[in-house]
Amino acid sequence: MKKRSLRFKMVLGGIIAVLVPLLVVGGISIYKALNALEEVSQSQSKEVAKSLAHVANLAVQEEMKITSQVAQNSLIVDAATEDAGGVKNSPQADRATTELTSIVQRSGHDYEAFFVAGMDGKVIADGQSGKNKGLDLSGRDYIKEAKSGKVSVGTVTKSKGSGNIVLTFGAPIYSKSKQIVGVVGSVMNISFLSDKIAETKLGKTGYAFVLDKSGIMIAHPNKELILALNATQEEGMKGFATRMVAGEAGVDPYVFKGVKKLAGFAPVPASGWSICVTQDYKEFMAPAYNLIWIIVMIGSMFLAVAIVGVSFFARGIALPIGQVGNDLNDASEQVAAASSQVASASQSLAEGASEQASALEETSSSLEEMTSMTKRNADNAAEAKSLMAEARQIVEKVDTQMKNMVSAISDVTKSSEETGKIIKTIDEIAFQTNLLALNAAVEAARAGEAGAGFAVVAEEVRNLAMRAADAAKNTSSLIENTIVTVNNSNELTQQTQSAFNENRDITQKVGQLVDEIAAASQEQAQGIDQIGKAVAEMDKVVQQTAANAEESASAAEEMNAQAMAMKKNVGQLVTIVDGGSDAGIGQDYRLGRRS
Repeated sequence: MKKRSLRFKMVLGGIIAVLVPLLVVGGISIYKALNALEEVSQSQSKEVAKSLAHVANLAVQEEMKITSQVAQNSLIVDAATEDAGGVKNSPQADRATTELTSIVQRSGHDYEAFFVAGMDGKVIADGQSGKNKGLDLSGRDYIKEAKSGKVSVGTVTKSKGSGNIVLTFGAPIYSKSKQIVGVVGSVMNISFLSDKIAETKLGKTGYAFVLDKSGIMIAHPNKELILALNATQEEGMKGFATRMVAGEAGVDPYVFKGVKKLAGFAPVPASGWSICVTQDYKEFMAPAYNLIWIIVMIGSMFLAVAIVGVSFFARGIALPIGQVGNDLNDASEQVAAASSQVASASQSLAEGASEQASALEETSSSLEEMTSMTKRNADNAAEAKSLMAEARQIVEKVDTQMKNMVSAISDVTKSSEETGKIIKTIDEIAFQTNLLALNAAVEAARAGEAGAGFAVVAEEVRNLAMRAADAAKNTSSLIENTIVTVNNSNELTQQTQSAFNENRDITQKVGQLVDEIAAASQEQAQGIDQIGKAVAEMDKVVQQTAANAEESASAAEEMNAQAMAMKKNVGQLVTIVDGGSDAGIGQDYRLGRRS
């Protein structure tokens, strides 16, 4: 669908801006003019109707007064009094007939007849030389009202004799004793009323008409409608005719035979009639129609001037806006591309930060395990330090005991050496004893039997010496073996002492190393704990970085979307400025800018 350009829209807006006030002002002016003219017409129709009604009312009252004056004529009173007294066809009735005939003749064509009716409603005298004597009028409303003491107005009818439209009045006749003794009736020719109504003009189409109390047309410029039209039953006239019959005064619009009219009406109180003045709606609104034509012409001139002015104005605005729109379109494309790159970089940064956060989480977990292990190592090192201290004490005790044992073994060695010396001495003594015993035996043998007992003793001593020598030899051998063993034990003890000394030194060094390991483990545990805290902080930073990167990516995507939206809006702006379809956005102005 082809879109309208900004210039077209501005021109259209200018036209609307000018046209709307013109329409509003013109409409208000026309509305007020129509209302004013209608009010003037309504007021005029109503006032004319009131004026005619006032004249008609005065005329009816005048006729009622004349009828009452005739009823006071002495001849009329005497005739009615005699008739009321039962005297029929008396001379007084004849004189009354003569008088009434004279009155009719003097009135010219205003009255067709005067008559006198008795209380029984029968005519006893008339102004037509007695032609209507004996006519029974007892059923007529105006007779009944007059007999009740009122001056009455009858119904408008058409005279059978003359064919004129006539109206009958009735007035009571009072005797000298103030008793009602009859009725005077006057038959008035009201053609003058129709003539008067016909003379009333309101513009070219305005005229007046009269309705009686039942809605019958009794006066109208169109005489064919007189007594032939009942307005309360006529389509289009029912509304205001009903109001007229009800004795109201006012103004009503209506449509009669397809023509819209305005009716102003007012009552005639004396007769119960109502006079209406009507005019065609089109006629009294003619000045308003002329005003409408003038307003339309002036508005058209202003509109034409506005179209030309707005066209130049719109052209001066639309071209720069179109160029700005194209520049904005290019800028929006660059912003969209940059935001897309930022979104991609932010996404990559977010992914890298997420991976780094995951790695830091694993590192943090490993550091937590290392911290736990380091703390256990520190605890074990502390325990090893305690055990090494105990071991050092034990080694020192063992070293002391080994020294004591070496001293004891040395003493044993010395004792063994002394024992060996003693055994050697014993062996030497045994050897000497054996020699002495041998010498004693030799001497005993020499002595013979005297020396036999001594020889036995010497033999025993020799045997004991031999046994002592053997025992000494055995003991010496054992002592030598013991000495060798003791010497070996002494050497082993010395070696053991030396080893224990080395072990003590090693234990001391191990203790120092364990102390150093414990201290290092403690420091390592503290360092790892600090590293864990740092890693946790780094993890928070990385998490925040990842979140910021995601937010940056989201913001970049949003910026990209906004850039695309701006591009779209700029395209729409260019479309609005230039018009045409979306596919050709900005082409005309780009071409115009390059040219």
